[in-house]
Amino acid sequence: MSHCWTSPEANRGYSAPGREKTTSLTDRDEVEKLREAAPDLKESLEIGREGEPDHPNHWPTEEGEIVGFKETMLEFHDKCKQLHMEVMRAIAVGLGIDETWFDNYTDGGDNTLRLLHYPEVKKDVFTINPGQVRAGAHSDYGSITLLFQDSRGGLQVKSPTGAFVDATPIEDTCVVNAGDLLARWSNDNIKSTIHRVVEPPSGDGDIYPARYSIA
Repeated sequence: MSHCWTSPEANRGYSAPGREKTTSLTDRDEVEKLREAAPDLKESLEIGREGEPDHPNHWPTEEGEIVGFKETMLEFHDKCKQLHMEVMRAIAVGLGIDETWFDNYTDGGDNTLRLLHYPEVKKDVFTINPGQVRAGAHSDYGSITLLFQDSRGGLQVKSPTGAFVDATPIEDTCVVNAGDLLARWSNDNIKSTIHRVVEPPSGDGDIYPARYSIA
């Protein structure tokens, strides 16, 4: 595929199911062992700031239902950039620093827009392999993540007690996750959010429907 993910430096393009394993592990061999045992049940398309000659976006051919895809995604990328700046200004006020302190770090729009698809999966997949999840527990490396999710459920965040709790979808809202960079900026006054996507709340039938989110 011409739009496949190529490198960590670019972090753009399509990533197929099983290629990624989100985890807090840092040892490459341990990550590979975990991926072989319980790969993430998801695929994604990463879109970055347009116009980067060394790291161009990889756009699919537009035909049929996806005509206008590039224009729509770039418009949404820009809207999320503006929202990112507004949220960071609110955080600055909460930290007692100048409201525009983060502007020079956020106004360039060097963000990643990630389209995530968790394919439908048989329920017994989680029974046969108790370690199986749709996305492993991890934190995000940036300042914040704006997460737009559908109503399927399965997202959990780690509470201060160490227990994972459901981040139940609420219509017409987005989840704001604090990332590793914001934890560093705030001297850990704001904690980076550990989160994962697990088996969703039980429903009818033997198959969990697909889940979609944008981060």
